[in-house]
Amino acid sequence: MTGLPKYAWIAVAAIALAVGSSCLFTIDEGEVAIVTRFGRPLDGVAGPGLHAKLPWPVDAVVRIDSRLLVFANQPTEMLTRDKKNVLIDSFVCWHITDPLRFTQTVKGRPEAEARLLDVASAEMGTAVGSEPMESFINVSADEVKLREIAARVAAAVNRVVRPSFGVEVVDLEISGFNFPPQNRASVVNRMRAERARIATKYRSEGEEEALKIEAQATAEREKILAEARAQAEAIRGAGEADAMSVLAAAYEKDPDFYKFLRTLQSYETIIDDKTTLFLESNSRLMSLLHGQ
Repeated sequence: MTGLPKYAWIAVAAIALAVGSSCLFTIDEGEVAIVTRFGRPLDGVAGPGLHAKLPWPVDAVVRIDSRLLVFANQPTEMLTRDKKNVLIDSFVCWHITDPLRFTQTVKGRPEAEARLLDVASAEMGTAVGSEPMESFINVSADEVKLREIAARVAAAVNRVVRPSFGVEVVDLEISGFNFPPQNRASVVNRMRAERARIATKYRSEGEEEALKIEAQATAEREKILAEARAQAEAIRGAGEADAMSVLAAAYEKDPDFYKFLRTLQSYETIIDDKTTLFLESNSRLMSLLHGQ
């Protein structure tokens, strides 16, 4: 051994170093790893840090992204329960929950997202087909069920992909809702006609309510006026009765003076600067003028 050339020792050292370095590997934050031996995954998942394995080609390291991942679906044409064509646009947030199952089935992110897209599209089509158009577009916000539909689809997707591919959908949202270009004009026209019908209904109900209020106000006004007239007549009658009693008392005290006042009142009533009277000389109306 001592007789080996110097370059041979260098070669042996280089080989030993290469073999030793291939036995160590590091995993970054946001990753986990599966070690495969002759292509078969070993038990256990390697987390972030320094780890050891047998040298290549015995052992190999499959790195898996453990972060929350997002991908968006392309707008897909679907059919509602009332046979209306719509375009649904959605996105999916997902992560890997079972690295071993993931490695054995889909192997990589593109394959996983392709599987998720297939399952999500199928479940979304089923959910959309079970709802009428009013669940997506409605003048009442309480009737719009986009969030409920998305949550239902996410739960259905998880029932398939979690045991099959080792992934989980954390969130699924409907990010866009539209109509196919060939149907958009007719749908908009139908929506306008529906809004016009509802507006006409509201106007007629408002006019009917206005007539009711006006009739009620008129009835109340007439009632108040009738009560006021009755009260005025009662007051007037009481005043006239008081006046008659006063006049009667005055007449009893001095009948001649009472006749004198009544005659003057008669003059004031029937005679003015534009009145011409032709009376007999012995007329009772002229008695005061004759000094009688």
